[in-house]
Amino acid sequence: MNKRRISWLFLSFVIALMTGSLFLAEVGIPFSWARADVPTRTTPFPASLAPDQVCLTWSGDPATTQTVQWRTAPDVAEGAVEYRVKGRESTESIRVKADRSVIEDPLVVNDPVNHRFSAAMTGLAPATTYAYRVGDPAADRWSDWTEFTTAPADAGPFSFVYLGDAQMGFEEWSGLLRKARDHRPETAFFTVAGDLVNRGNDREDWDGFFQAAGGVFDHCPLVPAVGNHEYTREMNPRLYLELLTLPENGPEGYFPERIYSLRYRDALFVVLDANLPPAKQRPWLEQQLAGTDCTWKFAVFHQPIYSSAPRRDNPKLRKEWGSLFDKYHVDMVFQGHDHAYLRTYPMRAKKPVASPAKGTIYVVSNSGAKHYDQEPRDYTAVGFTNVATYQIIDIETEGGHKLTYRAYDAEGMLRDEVVIEKR
Repeated sequence: MNKRRISWLFLSFVIALMTGSLFLAEVGIPFSWARADVPTRTTPFPASLAPDQVCLTWSGDPATTQTVQWRTAPDVAEGAVEYRVKGRESTESIRVKADRSVIEDPLVVNDPVNHRFSAAMTGLAPATTYAYRVGDPAADRWSDWTEFTTAPADAGPFSFVYLGDAQMGFEEWSGLLRKARDHRPETAFFTVAGDLVNRGNDREDWDGFFQAAGGVFDHCPLVPAVGNHEYTREMNPRLYLELLTLPENGPEGYFPERIYSLRYRDALFVVLDANLPPAKQRPWLEQQLAGTDCTWKFAVFHQPIYSSAPRRDNPKLRKEWGSLFDKYHVDMVFQGHDHAYLRTYPMRAKKPVASPAKGTIYVVSNSGAKHYDQEPRDYTAVGFTNVATYQIIDIETEGGHKLTYRAYDAEGMLRDEVVIEKR
């Protein structure tokens, strides 16, 4: 092979690497060079024969279905969920066999292989509390009984919790999560706007996340969006997709479970992947917003349309998605990524407007231990730094349609509040 050919091949290789790193930088995905000497790791929470990491999600209608997932050590070959209506202990439970997958991370030297189980309970009655347990039917080894409540089929009041990035500092985050649960124990679900963990393809990070959420997501479903840190090291949020079972009702053939919609009572939630090109999600997003008869419309994704942190901006998101939020009057947009609290004025056509009836309110929040600075913006209604928060959204229907949004810090102190009313 001549020198000119070798030089051209080398130049092509360098350009490919630079192009890849520029793409990763544009969407905020950390880029690391592949190394042969990657250090091994240990997890403080290895799997055992007993089921753990029990987590509820939805992959279907919240009024008539409930999905559950959990893990065990690889010696457990089968899994199932048993469930019955709460209070009917004398009746025979329904058993559903779980799908099993193998989760491998050979660098976690003390626990390189887990088995992950997922099962969907279907044909449930709306507005009904069920008791359930998960485990290994062959060995008759089960979790404790716990419970969940299906969504009512009609419009009516409900509450949900929104959290920004958890990412790191799980011990402190666990306390904040429990504060939110205790503050509103009847909450319908928790939505997290991405960056659930710091290193999305390192399994011990997920072990820490699920350990911190123990006793919460096993009875109150998790509705997540995918963040840039779920993509770490690979241009694919592999463990996020393997560990969580989510709706597959997004754009046909385009990254299922990263983009999906969910209806809960009289509210539509569209969950987007801001790491992927926003223009390709726009037709589906418009279809969802145009086709709903819900009174309330919300969007959840990671990188914000109106940034909080200095020197950050996402004009492509604002162009492709913000214009649709204007057109179909999305009420609130829940985001993360910037690690400093921000609530905008109601926004329309990139400018503040007089009231929520005329525009969309955008929020950036942070629930974890990582914090950024903030700079003044003309769209900032409320902003502050170095405070982890949880947000409770209460929707009421008596005498009209009313939404009360409140942000609280880890001590439960009210930090922000806004009310939206519709007649």
